[in-house]
Amino acid sequence: MKKILLPAVFIVSSLFQAQSSELINTTWYLRKVVNNNTSYMLPQNSEMGSPTMTFTPTPGSPATTNMSSPVCGSSIWATIYLTEITANSFVFWTYGTGANQTCTTPENISFFNQYTNYFAFNSTQHNYQITYSGNTKNLVITNHLGDQAFYDSGVLGTKESTVKNTVVKIYPNPVKDGFIGIKAPDTIEWIKVYNSEGKLILQNLADDKIDVSGLPNGGYFLEIKSREGVSRHSFIKG
Repeated sequence: MKKILLPAVFIVSSLFQAQSSELINTTWYLRKVVNNNTSYMLPQNSEMGSPTMTFTPTPGSPATTNMSSPVCGSSIWATIYLTEITANSFVFWTYGTGANQTCTTPENISFFNQYTNYFAFNSTQHNYQITYSGNTKNLVITNHLGDQAFYDSGVLGTKESTVKNTVVKIYPNPVKDGFIGIKAPDTIEWIKVYNSEGKLILQNLADDKIDVSGLPNGGYFLEIKSREGVSRHSFIKG
C-alpha cells in the first residue's frame, strides 16, 4: 500500500506547490469585482490605467510574502505566511486598505470604492482558482461573503482617449434649472451625469444638451463622449 500512496502524495504535493507558485510569481491584472452579485468592470481609461496585484518577498522575513494591489494611488496590501498558501486558498496575517485615493473621474472613484469594499470586510481567508485561456492565466479570488475579484495575466489596452475640457464646453455652470448645453467640435455620442459618490444618475444619447431640472441641488460630474474621445466636467445645480 505504501508503494501506491507515496507517489500519489508526491503528485498532489507537487500540484499544490505549482498552483501556489503561479499565484505568487505572476503579475495579475485586475479586470472586475463582483459585490453582492453585482459586477463592476474595471474602467478602461488613462487615469485608471492597468491596476495589478503582485506578491513580493518580505524583506528580512523569508517565511512571508507581501501582497500589494494599488488602485487610484492607494494600495490594498496584506502579509501572508507562505505555509498558509495552499493550492486553492491563502490567509492574510495582517492587511489594510488605503483611503486617500487620487482618481478624479466618477467611474474611477466608484470602482475604487467597490474594490476596496471587497477587501475591507473582515475576511482573512480567501479561496482562489487559476484557470487558462490559451496563453492567458485567469485568477478568481473569493472572500468569505462570496464576493469575488477577477484578474488575468494579460494587459488590455485603453478603449478611449481623453479629450481636453477646453475643447468641449458646458453651459450654464452653475445651472439653476432646465438644461445644460454642450459645445463640441464634433458629433456627441452620449452624455452621462454622476452624483458626488460616482453613481450614474442620468444619460442621453446623441444630443447637445441634457435635462437636469429633476436633480436636487448639489455638485455633479458630467461625461461627454464624442468621436474624438471622452471629456469630463463638474457642475453645480442650485
